[in-house]
Amino acid sequence: MPCVKSEKIKMKSTKDEKFVWGGLHPFFYHPFIFHLIPDLKNKTVLDVGCGRGIYGYLIRATRPLAKGRLIGLDTNPDYLSFCSRFKVYDKLIKSDVRHLPFKDKSIDILLCTEVIEHLPKKEGKKFLNEINRVCRGRAIITTPNVFFKTVDAKFEDAHHSVWSADEFRQYGYKVHGIGVRMPIGSYDKTFMLKQALSFLATPISFIIPELSGYIICFKDY
Repeated sequence: MPCVKSEKIKMKSTKDEKFVWGGLHPFFYHPFIFHLIPDLKNKTVLDVGCGRGIYGYLIRATRPLAKGRLIGLDTNPDYLSFCSRFKVYDKLIKSDVRHLPFKDKSIDILLCTEVIEHLPKKEGKKFLNEINRVCRGRAIITTPNVFFKTVDAKFEDAHHSVWSADEFRQYGYKVHGIGVRMPIGSYDKTFMLKQALSFLATPISFIIPELSGYIICFKDY
């Protein structure tokens, strides 16, 4: 595979940096995701679409990384600048997720939370193939199980596809569900009610992800 150009991000020390929306996903997913993350000692961990580094923070705070390496990758320079400022990751890379700038089978744990729905379906398939190429341990992917409008109209922040549990199974992933199939966002006036219903529905949708609002997929290599 040809070499893919990527950029290393230098730290910025701007104190009045304008807040950039970084998404809601950790508030729904993180207990389930962390149950799927194995021992990280001496492992290379890649957070694809790392955003403002929320999962990077959680990994740093809750999991021993002894001699492990935590890498954050995103296309948004504002997110990467924020992560650099607070030293969340050992390395930051600005790159398109459809062409991951890593050698074959060089990543032990690949984490990708709410990224694939931001790609058109054809590009999402390329991304899944890239994960197969670079991952040698476990890949964890989360995505909404329903299409809904996003706050920001920028192309990379908008949703362009919906992925079903069966589609991930075809790529060799095991799939679980969270919540019930309906859009949830903090901008929604019924947010608290929907959040409560999601938690109540999770014991069923965890087993039957087709009913869920969000799906968590993992694959071992």
